[in-house]
Amino acid sequence: MTAQRGGDTPDPLLIAEIEDYFARLDPLDLLDDVLASKNPDGAAAAYQQLVTRDWDGEE
Repeated sequence: MTAQRGGDTPDPLLIAEIEDYFARLDPLDLLDDVLASKNPDGAAAAYQQLVTRDWDGEE
């Protein structure tokens, strides 16, 4: 993998690899982490966005 300069289009193969990785995640595997989080509201919001694939733009 090579570093990208600002404004360059990211490597399509890298994007595909990242998308494949996240597509393989099972949300149930992450539920324990959400329930044990020190920030339960933020963890629940992030979990909901992961499950619904609807990102609201908040960090």
